[in-house]
Parts: sequence; structure tokens; C-alpha cells
Amino acid sequence: MPIYEFRCNNCGQRFSEFFRSMSAAAEGVKPPCPHCASEDTVRVVSSFAVHGPAGADPGEIAAETRAAEREASVTTKEQIDTWRKAKKK
Repeated sequence: MPIYEFRCNNCGQRFSEFFRSMSAAAEGVKPPCPHCASEDTVRVVSSFAVHGPAGADPGEIAAETRAAEREASVTTKEQIDTWRKAKKK
């Protein structure tokens, strides 16, 4: 039972219309505007929201942890030079 959004070309009003089936909506019957009763309406793309699970994605956390560990395992040139100087003394 789809709900489609329409816009009136006469007054610019946006409104939603409930159809009993997708085949009824596919017939191309355009509902009249509830504001001005004009039949000059067009179907528009509706906005939507995506809701995911609360909290961070475990896969994303694991990837960030691996990247941090890789970064931590890289020894800087300055640190290597410091160790070499200490070893020579």
C-alpha cells in the first residue's frame, strides 16, 4: 500500500496520496490537489530517512583499530636516529 507524494502545478502545494495497490498507482490517475482542487498535479520524488542500528559499526571499529595499530608500528626516522646515537655512546 504505497503512499506517493504529489505537487500541484496550479498552487505549488505538496501533498501525499495513499493508493490501495501499486497497480492502482501505476494506472497514472493523478489525484486532485486538496488545497485548490486543481487536477494539474505531478508525482514528485519523496524524501526518505535511513535509520540504522544505534552505535558504531563493529566492522568500522575493527578497521580503525587495525589502521591505528599499523600506524603505531611504524617507527619514525627521528626515533631510529635517537636509538643509533644512544647505541654509539
